[in-house]
Amino acid sequence: MKHASQIQRLGITSIVAGVLLGLLAFFLIPVMASGAASKPSAAQPVAPDLAAVGAMALPPLDPAAPAPVAGALAATLDPILSSSPADVSVSAGVLDVASGEELYSLSGNQPGIPASSLKVFTAIAATHVFGEGHRFTTKAVLKDPDTVVLVGGGDVLLGSGTGSASTSGRAGLETLAKRAATSLRQAHAAGETGDALSVELDDSLFAGPALNPDWDASLVSTNNIAPLSPVAMYAARANANPKAERVGDPGMHAARTFAKALRAAMGAADGGPQVATEVTRADPGVQGTELAAVSSATLGEQTRFMLEVSDNYVAEALGRLVALELGQTGDYAHGAAAVTQVIADLGIDTTGIELRDTSGLANTNRVAPLALARALAYAATSEHASLRNLSYGLPVAGATGTLSTRLGAAQTRGLVRAKTGSLMEVSSLSGLTVTRDGRLLAFSFFVNTSDRSIGPNRATLDAAAAALTGCGCR
Repeated sequence: MKHASQIQRLGITSIVAGVLLGLLAFFLIPVMASGAASKPSAAQPVAPDLAAVGAMALPPLDPAAPAPVAGALAATLDPILSSSPADVSVSAGVLDVASGEELYSLSGNQPGIPASSLKVFTAIAATHVFGEGHRFTTKAVLKDPDTVVLVGGGDVLLGSGTGSASTSGRAGLETLAKRAATSLRQAHAAGETGDALSVELDDSLFAGPALNPDWDASLVSTNNIAPLSPVAMYAARANANPKAERVGDPGMHAARTFAKALRAAMGAADGGPQVATEVTRADPGVQGTELAAVSSATLGEQTRFMLEVSDNYVAEALGRLVALELGQTGDYAHGAAAVTQVIADLGIDTTGIELRDTSGLANTNRVAPLALARALAYAATSEHASLRNLSYGLPVAGATGTLSTRLGAAQTRGLVRAKTGSLMEVSSLSGLTVTRDGRLLAFSFFVNTSDRSIGPNRATLDAAAAALTGCGCR
């Protein structure tokens, strides 16, 4: 009989081999002209018939393929990453996903500014804490006979209408208003409301400053972020256009939209109280009778949205929600600490990690490239399907999200899946790729300059990712 520790090691090895088969099958799926990458069945990770899918298919992958030799990999990457001008600092880390072995490091354990690559941590923490099927609820509550309160529950992707099939706008405030109007007419007929109703907003779920003091003021004026509220439409944007400006008071913007829809819904039928035009903020901790509720897109859909388009507002909301779920205060500091705590609890090395936010907007964040590579490798081989699914949410080279116009050559398109990052004087790229021999690697590259440019030297990052992908390095 095998010793218990041997059995445990064999079990872990089997899990890693199994999930790698599934993940490699995903990398086999062709990326079509629409830019959408198909996701394989978790139960049957079967590679497609190459003859059937034709030239768009990627070459066969072998989960037992040889790993690159560290020295040969260094000989490939060093000329790309070490040839920058004196005012450019580059750091990098590459891991073999199957073994966890460190294959390459260029100051890889030295903490640097991760920019939006940090969202990988936020996605892992939120997914682990809530589960990918979790939904956030927005409620309308009758506080007293004369007051309806919109209560924010963490959904910052509300829509103005009756809901949407897309992640942003899945739950509609018009739907909430119509449902609430039905309940109000019934309550009015029973003598439980007055003839005139006011509308209030309870956005007290989040605490502390709505803007992180570590953020540069220009991040607000350039629409990268807005004051944080636990109730917002389209990630604090004025409308459903993903390029629309973010509003200055997202919670109140949502509440006024709800109040307008409620007035319309109450006026569309005979009977019932009238709704006032003004909206005010309620005292925290509203108690009352629930009139109606709507539910957000799933946590899995929200993290995919956050990773693909690099949405800072969703990332910051998720950080605060993780803190609340862990019994902490829902402010920016506790959000960053909670994400760090979850990452550490999962066994991912957090040495040198100092998070000041959960979006990567703060240039005071510090993360080592190898820490991000370890986190990506951990998620890709996790025994939990929800964490493995995060690999599917990363932008796909030449196809989706922030990589739709990058790494689109035949050598890399569909093979590199990575989170981008851009700040003033900072660029990062952290993700997964498959080598020419079919070996899955996790990587993270940082570039820092002093030339005041936004997202500098992306070409260097892309060249390094392409070199990894095309490298046999034997």
